[in-house]
Amino acid sequence: MHDAPAGHWVRPDGVEEDGPGLPRQPGSRSRRSPPLGGVGRAVAARLVVLVGAWALIFLGTEVIPGDFVTAALGQDYTEDLARRMREDLGLDRSVLERFAVWLFSVVTGDFGQSFTTRTDVWDVVAPRLRNTLLLAGMTLLWFPVAVAIGIAVFLAGRVVQRTFRVVTQGVMCTPEFMIAYVLIYLLAVELRLFPVTARVAPSQSMLDQVQVLILPSLCLGIAMIAYAGRLVLSLLTIEEGKDYFEFARLKGFSRSAIAVHYALPAIGPSVLNLFLIYCASLLTGVFVIEAVFGFPGLGDLTISSVVWRDMPVVQFCAVLITTTYVLLYSLADLVSARHADRLSL
Repeated sequence: MHDAPAGHWVRPDGVEEDGPGLPRQPGSRSRRSPPLGGVGRAVAARLVVLVGAWALIFLGTEVIPGDFVTAALGQDYTEDLARRMREDLGLDRSVLERFAVWLFSVVTGDFGQSFTTRTDVWDVVAPRLRNTLLLAGMTLLWFPVAVAIGIAVFLAGRVVQRTFRVVTQGVMCTPEFMIAYVLIYLLAVELRLFPVTARVAPSQSMLDQVQVLILPSLCLGIAMIAYAGRLVLSLLTIEEGKDYFEFARLKGFSRSAIAVHYALPAIGPSVLNLFLIYCASLLTGVFVIEAVFGFPGLGDLTISSVVWRDMPVVQFCAVLITTTYVLLYSLADLVSARHADRLSL
């Protein structure tokens, strides 16, 4: 039996494999690519989903109880003042006319002005978006930790695996805000390792901002650590039952070497798919954590804008989150499709 190139496995019948379990004839590098028609249909379908979601966003903001003009005028409210303010804000038009103008503005990247500050929506959102991206980036750093935990538990043995599954099941069933309050009490109040609130400012150094965001990112990411670690453990357990794993063991490879060098690359597409989906789910979880920690991010801005009926800001935040969701899930579908094509070769 000749030595296989790095990343390939040679079976006893002389057939090379692209990683574990994927037969590959020597010298063959053919890969099937999706037809252009299929790609066009997929893109068109996602555009339809986006436009439909944007329409629901607009209609949803229309049915929110209350009225910005009435709330802004307060005790100074008069019919004449209200009429003039509605004309100035464009609220005197019909719903269909306002939707058509708004949809065109969204497509062209013009989100108008905030009702409350009378400045461009982007100027209001930009600093909050920066904070949210910083918190999300800190949270994503826990993903490699989750993968490492899954591998470590897989190598530890049956008892540790059963215990890990029970603990992670409990973590995943616990609401994020409850986890946050427990960790705040233990790590911030009792042990005084982190601040109770999370306030960041551009004047702070990056090190100070990171220190402030460790606890919120842990609260936001602990469910992901549990789920991703559990998934990696399950995927590695499935790979352990395949023929190549037993063959490598008979050849004298250690269990850890097989897991790291062959099983882990095999589950890579599934782990990447999970990572993309989790990036999308962060956009909803961040709302809860920002509220708990009083963090000045996109979620806090959206909630306050709903309270003040600042609909242009609410619509921008909703469009931004929805578009990011669709893009990330589309990437996850693409990864799954490419992996399925690879397995079918």
